[in-house]
Amino acid sequence: VQVEVSGSEVTLSGTVNSWSEREMARRSAWASPGVHHVVDHIKIDYADLNLA
Repeated sequence: VQVEVSGSEVTLSGTVNSWSEREMARRSAWASPGVHHVVDHIKIDYADLNLA
């Protein structure tokens, strides 16, 4: 996950393998001091999951 910070705004981008990984990144961003806005551009790559 790539993280960009501009003032009190954090932008997350990149690809993760699950919804829980995406949520972990979002929560980490919000937990950072001074963050007032998180922009989430994270994509979930379901193709990497073994659903069989």
